[in-house]
Amino acid sequence: MNVVPALKWFHNWVGFVISISMLIVLVTGVYLGGMDMLKRMDDKGQQYAPLSIEQKAYVTETLFERYPDMGTVRFPTEYSPYIEVATRGQSIAFDQDLNELSTYKMRDIPLYSTMFWLHRNFLLGDFGKYLNAWASMIGGLVTLVGIYLWWRVRKTFRLKHSIPSNTKSSSLVKSHIQLGLFISVPLFLLCITGFLITYKGLWMDALKQPAAEIQYPVSQKSDWQSQLQTAQDMWPDSNMVSVNKPRKRKPEPGAEKPKGPQELNYSIRFDTHSDVWLRQADSITMNYEQGKIQSALLHSDRPLSGKVATFVRPLHDALNMPFKYVAFITVIAFIGTAILLFSAVTFYRRIFKKRSK
Repeated sequence: MNVVPALKWFHNWVGFVISISMLIVLVTGVYLGGMDMLKRMDDKGQQYAPLSIEQKAYVTETLFERYPDMGTVRFPTEYSPYIEVATRGQSIAFDQDLNELSTYKMRDIPLYSTMFWLHRNFLLGDFGKYLNAWASMIGGLVTLVGIYLWWRVRKTFRLKHSIPSNTKSSSLVKSHIQLGLFISVPLFLLCITGFLITYKGLWMDALKQPAAEIQYPVSQKSDWQSQLQTAQDMWPDSNMVSVNKPRKRKPEPGAEKPKGPQELNYSIRFDTHSDVWLRQADSITMNYEQGKIQSALLHSDRPLSGKVATFVRPLHDALNMPFKYVAFITVIAFIGTAILLFSAVTFYRRIFKKRSK
């Protein structure tokens, strides 16, 4: 079989087979991206005013005591000018006097949970999660093949063909080709990062800091102000933006339960490099009970593999990325939805309608 016809068959038939799963992922992605943008645009009526280390220590201690089930305290920033305490799917916003401004719960938003789990696993549990991952991987391959096929006919490129002039198959196909070219690279990245989010074992090790014998300064035991001040003194030009508790470890089935309480090795996150899109990329891990720093790692000091790994999830769902990136991938998902609809219509007309005649 000739390579080009084989690639066309793969792009058309395999693309058509996975179009349903990709449509679900893209449509829900548009919804989730839109909700994320709405949340980020809400400044709660606050204006940004930086907190001192003393204020940050007081906020951290007070909110963790008041909300023991919450895992993160975020301090005001220029892009989020209010104090926030959060855990997965829930957050509470405060002004600088710790007066509650609003409460956000994912499950209280109509359709949100349904759309989120449709996006994640098609509401099919672990089976749907892995099905989604492999559909994403195949979607990435289909996209690469589409780029190659476009390259062969690139001389026919016309910008005016991006928007279909009518509902004829020829017009829809031209639009599919042109729009597909524009979003091919970001769509490929969304597909591959979606696959990698499910298969974390392929990249999580790259995030681990190699063991090193470094003498870090010691803070007072169980003292937030002393420990936050020590962390800030290590990177005086960085902006301390959050404090995160460690997640509670669940013992493996059949394994013995750990003796004693879990150590509070919390993570202090910083914004250091203004030229790095990824926020909170620099962190210091400190043991609260002992006042000892366990590790300190700037994003710029990571090896290339670690730098790439830190972007796996942010590139997919815009976690800790700027607002404009959320808008960008939401538009990509919207255009991708249109492309899939165009291709589904033309493919159905060419294959199934011809057979019915």
